[in-house]
Amino acid sequence: MKKILLLFIIVFTINISYSQRGSRERVKTLKIAYITEQLNLSSKEAQQFWPIYNKHDETMESLKKEERRSIRSIKDADGPEGLSEKEAEELLRNHIKGEEQKLNARKKLITDLRQVISYKQILKLVKAEREFNKRLLKQLRDRRQRN
Repeated sequence: MKKILLLFIIVFTINISYSQRGSRERVKTLKIAYITEQLNLSSKEAQQFWPIYNKHDETMESLKKEERRSIRSIKDADGPEGLSEKEAEELLRNHIKGEEQKLNARKKLITDLRQVISYKQILKLVKAEREFNKRLLKQLRDRRQRN
């Protein structure tokens, strides 16, 4: 009964978000619903899981923004050819630093989540995130092909 109620709440939330929010928020809402369904979290686990996961998601988003900013600077310089060797070296160092920060954030997420859910559920989370991203990319490709 709790699962049916939870699923109903998720679907209701998704419908509201479609009419009130932008596409990023819709995707985020769908991701939450998908992960919740895949992990089969109890209400107690969900209360502890989502603050940890949301904080991690914010960290990853800020790291990705920085990465996009760096890529834009390469494009603004007319590609790698427009950069000096020193600028290229600095961009590569920043890229490696960003990748290390992403890895450290993932390690912290796993460490923090281990206090809340099992290792099996953490593996399900990794799989659910990958599957969600695959589905999202497929939908985007399909939409572009139709237009």
